[in-house]
Amino acid sequence: MKKRNILMICLGFCLGLNAQNEHNLVPNSSFEDLGKKGKVKDAGEVYLAEPWRSITMNPVDLYSDKTKDLGFSTPENERGEEKARTGSNYAGVNFFGYKGKVPRTYLGVEFTEPMKEDQEYCLKFHISMSDKSKYAVNNVGMLVTFGEITEMSDANLYDDPHLISVTNRVYSKQYSWEAICGRYLAEGDERYIIIGNFAKDEDTKQETVRLSREFSGRQTTDGYYYIDDVSVIPTDKIGEKDCACEKIAGGQMKVEYKSFGTKIEDKIKAQRVTIVNSDGTKMGEKKPEEKKEEASKTVEQGGIVYKKMNAEPEPVVEKPKVYSPADVVFQYDDKMFKEPVGGEEDIVKLVAFLKKNKKVIIQLEGHADPSESSIASIGKRRAALLKLKLTKSGIPSTQLKTIGHGVKKPASDVSENRRVTISVL
Repeated sequence: MKKRNILMICLGFCLGLNAQNEHNLVPNSSFEDLGKKGKVKDAGEVYLAEPWRSITMNPVDLYSDKTKDLGFSTPENERGEEKARTGSNYAGVNFFGYKGKVPRTYLGVEFTEPMKEDQEYCLKFHISMSDKSKYAVNNVGMLVTFGEITEMSDANLYDDPHLISVTNRVYSKQYSWEAICGRYLAEGDERYIIIGNFAKDEDTKQETVRLSREFSGRQTTDGYYYIDDVSVIPTDKIGEKDCACEKIAGGQMKVEYKSFGTKIEDKIKAQRVTIVNSDGTKMGEKKPEEKKEEASKTVEQGGIVYKKMNAEPEPVVEKPKVYSPADVVFQYDDKMFKEPVGGEEDIVKLVAFLKKNKKVIIQLEGHADPSESSIASIGKRRAALLKLKLTKSGIPSTQLKTIGHGVKKPASDVSENRRVTISVL
């Protein structure tokens, strides 16, 4: 009878797990499918678990029981020992390097299908601190994006993640898996997730962890964690407790979802500056009418109308210029491609225009100066990252196209070569 009950419990658990996997937008969620190559041979081979990949130039590691390299095997490997939470494989991500000496890594994947508008999802992944890491850290997070991110450098990524611990505590547990989860309300058409630390080093808490006597050798001066069982599932397909990962006194704590939503009107209002003229009037206000002695009067002599010599010409009323994205040019500093110089106000206006005119499609055209030839495809990267910024502000990727011209279309003023221009298609 006892065996039968245990069997029924196991069967119920497996059925629940299969139901969740069916609705999980994350493909190869536990890194078990290694494709045709099938064996891990070296560091940084997370790409074997397609479609997972490294987001920056710093490669993410993959650990598997199907390898001859004991450094990346499971459950024992060069970082310590840990059994896979599901199956026999897991990834390894570094969230912190002491004084930047050890590079961070970022793990990303594309969903099996885009998120649906106004659908609430449970974001979840599991971590276990590696045994040989010296630093346990916080800021372990997940970022949801509309467009694909590829950072062709070894730089850290700085952003506001959509999933992070409510308490943002330091994760120091070894030998066991901990879940990080939270709710996210989709705007619609989100397609990617990235796992990593998106905060600056000075904003990341570190706790020193001693090396267990079970392991020999030196500790690594980093905050390295194993990653397994990643999921993005509609909350109406799972139980209420499945998306409450942190316990507090008296119950469990829920993680509130974040969205990309931004009120453009509020942004514009917040950025407004009132300029006062020397006469005390505000910019845009009409100046007090001045009495001009006969300045605009005419005189008639012999049937011919003459204007007085001191008469001022009648003011020409200019029609307000109609906004067009084609008039916008984003300038960049030398060899830089992440942020346009002083372009925040233009981005706000462009986002407002595209949201109001949803049928308009624009093409972001990246340009470069010959002096930037050491940075590969810098013009194209400027356009791609600007597109990403717009999609994060709520513009569907279907409204945006990109192209890189490089140095083929120089500006009339050489100093303005480093730019992104816009064409309305």
